[in-house]
Amino acid sequence: MASYEEKGKPMTITHQDSEVTITEIKGTSSTDIEQLAPNQIEEPDFVDGSVRGWVIVFAGFFAHMISMGFGNVYGVYQNYYLNNTFQDRASSFQLAWIGSLTMMTLDVTGPFTGAICVHFGFRQSGFVGVLIMTMSLVAAAYATEVWQLYLTQGILYGLGAGLTYFASLSLPSQWFRRNRGLATGITISGGGIGGLWLSPLLSKLLESKGLRWTMLCCAIAHIVLLTPAVFLFKGRLETGRQRAKRIAQFGYRKGESKEGEKKRKFVDFTILKDVRFCLLFVAGIFVVSGYFTPFYYINSYAVQHGVDASSAALMVGLMNGSSAIGRIVMGFVSDRIGSINALLISTFAASLTILLIWTFAKTAAVMFVFSILYGLCCGAYLSSTVSVTAAICGLERLAVVTGIIYAGMAVGSVSGSPISGAILDSVGHKTDYTGVIFFSGGVMSVGTVILFFLKFKTSRNMFAKV
Repeated sequence: MASYEEKGKPMTITHQDSEVTITEIKGTSSTDIEQLAPNQIEEPDFVDGSVRGWVIVFAGFFAHMISMGFGNVYGVYQNYYLNNTFQDRASSFQLAWIGSLTMMTLDVTGPFTGAICVHFGFRQSGFVGVLIMTMSLVAAAYATEVWQLYLTQGILYGLGAGLTYFASLSLPSQWFRRNRGLATGITISGGGIGGLWLSPLLSKLLESKGLRWTMLCCAIAHIVLLTPAVFLFKGRLETGRQRAKRIAQFGYRKGESKEGEKKRKFVDFTILKDVRFCLLFVAGIFVVSGYFTPFYYINSYAVQHGVDASSAALMVGLMNGSSAIGRIVMGFVSDRIGSINALLISTFAASLTILLIWTFAKTAAVMFVFSILYGLCCGAYLSSTVSVTAAICGLERLAVVTGIIYAGMAVGSVSGSPISGAILDSVGHKTDYTGVIFFSGGVMSVGTVILFFLKFKTSRNMFAKV
């Protein structure tokens, strides 16, 4: 679709999932586009917070609600596996690897799935991700061994979720400047909202219908609910494929060259030369090592302390729901105090809730308080990380660079929960969670210290907006 205006004014050509603006030369008709000079092709006019931008935020929110919401409530599945499907056949350590493999695959493939989004388009990548997630859940419905769930509910689902996740994660930053943190926070909050209602729903389904029908229902929900959301994905900047087509048709822009295009890499790791980015990368490893432990273990922890299964599942839901609120609130705050400051504050607060509240949570009331407070504090980490990354690297390669950050997080996600499971099995003898709690809070505290160095590297003024 194309809109043409009077001579000398922009002409916008809208591709399937992004826009490119071409400035006409005075006296040139619309049929002479092919004769335009390379430097007359420029980025589209930017409207901060346009209607299109908010539509994309809504679509991203919905995509996160289903895909990440499902991943966030793995603790419900783990408790069911431990007490039903694989009772006396698998340990907490073995079962924890299923959820960890989901997040690890999503994270470690980040640089490549992000590059796929940038090159082929966000909408196309999202559609492929939806299909892969749906197939993985259908396959998981017929799994009879733990290793089969590693491959299906773990690795395959993580791969599909990664394609949809990075597409929806990086798009809001293309459409917002002043409220970028808020837009990103609203988008990512979908994962928490999804966890809020998916946790009790899945618990009821597993109890009444069993594992197979629950998985098949989830597969249907993925294809029916995610397809319309992904259809709304639209990038503001050129994809790699569109850039190649534009160069072939119009030639190079001012500042572009054949040599430069040859040097352009599918996955660009030169950002690792930036010390600030490296600090953010390493902090992510430590923070994520402890980040998911409360989500995965609060359910079994509560049951161990005499809480009924429904209330325990509700705790997981409340943790996810409050994390959604935390992402939105801290997204708004980060636009006012700076994304690094918001990231540091939220991570520090999340560490304190683990060490000072979960440690002493022996009653259902205190467990509910912990679930809500931890969700509020930890939720901002993912949204603020995207805003910090955008500030460091810019928008053009945000999806790829965010993928590199998540690849670092993969180290934490693949090791954190299994280590917690090993601590519970060996040190805690499957009943004492003290070691699990101190491990989770400890590694997140280390990540907080590294984030402080990131703030210091960016500005030595303690009260600077960074």
